[in-house]
Amino acid sequence: MIAIRDFTRSSSFRVGVLLTTLACIAIVLIVYFWRLTSSDLFISESNAAVNAKTNALITLHEKLGIEAVIASIRSDSLSPNASNSSSQEGVFNNLRSFIALSKDNQIVAGNLSSVPLVLERHKGASFDTAEIVITRQNSDSRKILHQALMRETNLGEYELYVGRGIDDLYSAQWFGKTFSWIIVVLLCTLSILSFAIAVYVVNRINRMSQTADKIIKTGSLEERLEIDSNWDDLSSLSFVFNQMLDTIESSVNNIKSVTDSIAHDLRTPLSRLRNTLEKIEDDELRCETTQEADNLLNMFNSLLRISGLETTNKKEGFCSTDARAIVEDVVDLYHPLAEERNIQLSSSIDDVTMLADPNLLFQAVANVLDNAIKYSNEDSIVTVQLTTTDKHIVIAVNDAGIGVGEHEIINLERRFYRADGSRTSKGNGLGLSLVSAIVKLHDGQTWFVHDPLMKGHGLGVVFCFPK
Repeated sequence: MIAIRDFTRSSSFRVGVLLTTLACIAIVLIVYFWRLTSSDLFISESNAAVNAKTNALITLHEKLGIEAVIASIRSDSLSPNASNSSSQEGVFNNLRSFIALSKDNQIVAGNLSSVPLVLERHKGASFDTAEIVITRQNSDSRKILHQALMRETNLGEYELYVGRGIDDLYSAQWFGKTFSWIIVVLLCTLSILSFAIAVYVVNRINRMSQTADKIIKTGSLEERLEIDSNWDDLSSLSFVFNQMLDTIESSVNNIKSVTDSIAHDLRTPLSRLRNTLEKIEDDELRCETTQEADNLLNMFNSLLRISGLETTNKKEGFCSTDARAIVEDVVDLYHPLAEERNIQLSSSIDDVTMLADPNLLFQAVANVLDNAIKYSNEDSIVTVQLTTTDKHIVIAVNDAGIGVGEHEIINLERRFYRADGSRTSKGNGLGLSLVSAIVKLHDGQTWFVHDPLMKGHGLGVVFCFPK
């Protein structure tokens, strides 16, 4: 049995899909941010600001002359956003903006104390940049701007320098790209891991379910969950589950041992008691008492036989067996009993060969057919079938007898269990337990079918053996 057949309905898968969806949304946002930082938007705005300032001063020179330009530059230099001290820098100065007007390489106005020195020019697709050295006004320290936008313009005898350093923008752009790629890789890894963990959890749960189902179907407490790691909670759960199975197996074995010991120890005194009962002179009393002693001995022998089949799992008697001959022999054996009770016994038997213990297989089929005839009324029907499929060999014994209630079917393999309708008949409730043990020894399964012949009552017993 697989606990989670539809993988998409598992909670692990849904959590994995949720995490993957959130990661994909985050990736889209980060890619958008990366495209934004890669588009040189902020640098383009800085370039536009430099051009706008330069064009404004050129227009001012054309309209009012150089004196108006000098006054405007000095006014800008004295504004709060253009203060000379670094501690008072506004937004404009944070971008290392500068403006200077020189004549004969001497600064006439502006926030520089010397003409900018160009070390290297960088050619760009949309705008050109340069590596320059500037000296702030009222300061002897020289500053190198590795990436700067600068426009040089002639105003008659004067040279106008308007520029802005964009090192910070390039650094922010590089950081944004790098950080975006790192986050994208991490989110992709998270998505893959979340899906992989979901698959791992579902597979482990299904493995645990299959092991538990195998224990339920075979009754073998020797099965254990496979533990191939020790880092996850499911492995810890498997370890605890295996410890529980060890405890249950030990308890069940102890109970079976006590039961087997009682059956074995009582069989000998019962045999002596039966021999003593044979000496009773009253024929009727002797017959009744010896019959009860035989029933007790048969019960203990059946218990020991079932225990031997369930615990030792002996397969020394297995050989290539003609199943058809075995079933035909059982049918021939019970045909006179069926005719005596006017029961129609029919059979449909295919030619099948299987690996089995012929004696045990004969006993299993005989026990079921004996019950079918015993609990069938006169003028009833009993059918025996031996068929094959691609993967299985199927033996089915169906009757239209008193049957059992659908709620009782689950208990039919229990030892000493007898359905309500069969309590008036002779028996000890061990026949189907023995049959079930024989079928399990052959790696088969036993199925019980309510009303198989569609008569409103009856029971079908089906043996299913792997080919």
